[in-house]
Amino acid sequence: MPLALDGAAKRIPILVRASADPAPLVEAVRQGVRDASAGNTVVSIYTYDQITQVMGEELLVGTAPLVPLIVIGMLLTTAGIYGVLAFAIARRSRELAVRVAIGATGRDLVRLVTAHSLRLVTSGIALGIAVTVGLSRIVRATGGAGGVYDPSWPAFAVPILIVAVIGALATFIPSRRATRINPAVLLRAT
Repeated sequence: MPLALDGAAKRIPILVRASADPAPLVEAVRQGVRDASAGNTVVSIYTYDQITQVMGEELLVGTAPLVPLIVIGMLLTTAGIYGVLAFAIARRSRELAVRVAIGATGRDLVRLVTAHSLRLVTSGIALGIAVTVGLSRIVRATGGAGGVYDPSWPAFAVPILIVAVIGALATFIPSRRATRINPAVLLRAT
């Protein structure tokens, strides 16, 4: 008698673990289902690799519309990082003018500004990682999927790398601007 639910045939997924190639087990599974209950048939059999491939393709199709939002987010991130770094360096313009007045070279200023900027970027990345780990634990604890320990670690590592590169590039303009400081004008104005 086939398994039925309210007169309709019921579909039951069966998971079979195989230590090697699962293809030879297909016929054994079909025969086992037939022997267990006459009238039931195995409609389709998929390997784990096939299921994960289909799920991955569905995930890509589902997230493709988010690409423009990701690009906009990265542009806003770039503008934000540049703005913070430019502001932090502008606040130090008097200090930089004093350094130039006592003999600092353009290379010294670039090194100083770049080191300061990269410290800011590194602390921002560290804070972002801490928040991500904390939020992923909360999401996982409340029954959500995903986390920083999943095999999808590039989803967490790639944005970190992008932000680090953006931060390094964003130091270029403020550090070049710092080399053009005229200490006489700046110190006289303040």
